[in-house]
Amino acid sequence: MKFLLTILLGAFIGSAATFYYIYVNHADGAEQELMRSTLLTYAPFLEEYITP
Repeated sequence: MKFLLTILLGAFIGSAATFYYIYVNHADGAEQELMRSTLLTYAPFLEEYITP
């Protein structure tokens, strides 16, 4: 079970790091705005899973 949780945590951190790398190094201003607005659009839906 610990192995599975380690793999899932690694996948989550890896995908977040990849997203950030693309955001910083490869996206122009319009693409960065699109990425920000997409994340903020989903933020209220994710709130129910984050808060207890």
